[in-house]
Amino acid sequence: MNIGTPLTNSATKALLLGSGELGKELAIALQRYGVEVIAVDRYANAPAHQVAHRSHAIDMTDAEAVKALIALEQPDFIIPELEAIATGALFDIEEQGNCTVVPNATAIQLTMNREGIRVLAARQLKIPTSAYAFAESFAELEAAVAGGIGYPCFVKPTMSSSGKGQSLV
Repeated sequence: MNIGTPLTNSATKALLLGSGELGKELAIALQRYGVEVIAVDRYANAPAHQVAHRSHAIDMTDAEAVKALIALEQPDFIIPELEAIATGALFDIEEQGNCTVVPNATAIQLTMNREGIRVLAARQLKIPTSAYAFAESFAELEAAVAGGIGYPCFVKPTMSSSGKGQSLV
């Protein structure tokens, strides 16, 4: 692979979707290799924005906003640094083949979806896990607890990131 010079037509560009502290460290590491870094987050002046060549604040769950930004910046690599992203847009970008999404859209979707990651780990890969159940109502939750989950237990939303929405019951 040939890495060009940042801020020129030959630059290798990486677009970070998520610009927290981890994104900041990643931006610095990429810049050491001569990669042009574009940092994106839902709010202005996120940590990686402070060190990137360019930055944008957009709603990363809005597929059209994500696609428009990718069309504007034309990155070689898209690096999702958090789970709260319009994964459908990432699948579309991968299908077009104009840039590489690392980790890929399937991995991002699985990490965002607790049911998907549990099914993959416990059923498909046969990795031992703690007892779990999926409930869409309070009645289903009560049945799951009575059926073997027991108390105390954690109740978590199926779709979330960074521990948001979890309760100890």
